[in-house]
Amino acid sequence: MSNRRDFLKKTALAGVVTSIIPSWLSAKAVDAPLSKNKKRALRIAHITDVHMIDQANAETCFARVLREINAMKDKPDMIINTGDSVMDENHQTLQTVETRWAAWNKIAKAENGLTIHSAIGNHDVWYGPDETLDATYKKDKRYGKQWAIQELKLPNRYYAFEKNGWKFIALDSINGENGYQLDDEQFAWLEKELAKNPNMPVLIYNHVPILSMGALLYYTKRKPLSEVKFPAGDMHNDHQRLKDLFFNHKQVKMALSGHVHYVDAIDYLGVKYLCNGAVSGNWWGNPLALDEFAPVYTIIDLYEDGSSDYSLVYYDSKV
Repeated sequence: MSNRRDFLKKTALAGVVTSIIPSWLSAKAVDAPLSKNKKRALRIAHITDVHMIDQANAETCFARVLREINAMKDKPDMIINTGDSVMDENHQTLQTVETRWAAWNKIAKAENGLTIHSAIGNHDVWYGPDETLDATYKKDKRYGKQWAIQELKLPNRYYAFEKNGWKFIALDSINGENGYQLDDEQFAWLEKELAKNPNMPVLIYNHVPILSMGALLYYTKRKPLSEVKFPAGDMHNDHQRLKDLFFNHKQVKMALSGHVHYVDAIDYLGVKYLCNGAVSGNWWGNPLALDEFAPVYTIIDLYEDGSSDYSLVYYDSKV
């Protein structure tokens, strides 16, 4: 179900400081400010890789997550969703995709009162299960990324907005023939966006990690080291280009992602790269934990000085 891509080229993550966060945190741990010594600008909830499907365990758990977030005494100001919202739109019939978005919308309408800002995941791109149906589906205005853009009410496949002194930039990772990256049009737009407000802290969010140790560890758990190459299907191919851009724009403070269903945190050249697991864990499979990583969402506090704190919430995923 995960459709991991083959690794393409060798790379090294020397110099990256990484921490794997323990799983003892709970919703109670984030029902109050994470820091009492700083002036908070915003609190956000980060969900990713919900992989919504019309099955009892998926609907129950997604409803539980949204209910918990909305019921917090110290409630988030908004939710950021970094993609793979529905189980899969790849190689699927129109009828199958309709049922999956219907399940997403049913739960979101019933359980959520907060604004959700989303990014597009690789499983959110619709095309048909065979050449004949795919040729027919290409005539549908929802083909490709447009169905997700419509259902998630995105202004575009990439976009930006500002709130309480922070700038938020949603990127579309799902480009490239041999892995994931930004297209040239989007990269040029990103450069212009970062040039606009050099003193405003920026949070980037997109589906595929820009930097991640989880991508590497997922692969080395399943393959001999002699086969390990660059994790092109699980990390941005253009990570060096983006790292250089962020280094030249010091207001970029955080980059949120999902995709690999692992949890890792990398502090690199002043940017926190947080790959925050998956609400669906093991794609709603049995067991629900993917390797060591149980279903999870994250609460993040952003402060006026550009700093941040975060807490992982390993919610009760029993049905």
